Amino acid sequence: MSFESISRLFMSAFYLIAGCVLLFTDLFADRITDYRNEIGGVLIGYGILRFFLWQRWNKSQQEDNQ
Repeated sequence: MSFESISRLFMSAFYLIAGCVLLFTDLFADRITDYRNEIGGVLIGYGILRFFLWQRWNKSQQEDNQ
């Protein structure tokens, strides 16, 4: 895998983990009080979207190389 592919996959995982931290822990409860669940949900949704876009990009890159 190329650096570009790894960085895209890393960012997907980062958004998913950040969303899960907001939803399922009290780590930033004192700083983020309003709309905590909505922000966590948006981060998880964006992470999933980036993952599916990475899959499509990775598949097209593999097809181009063959």
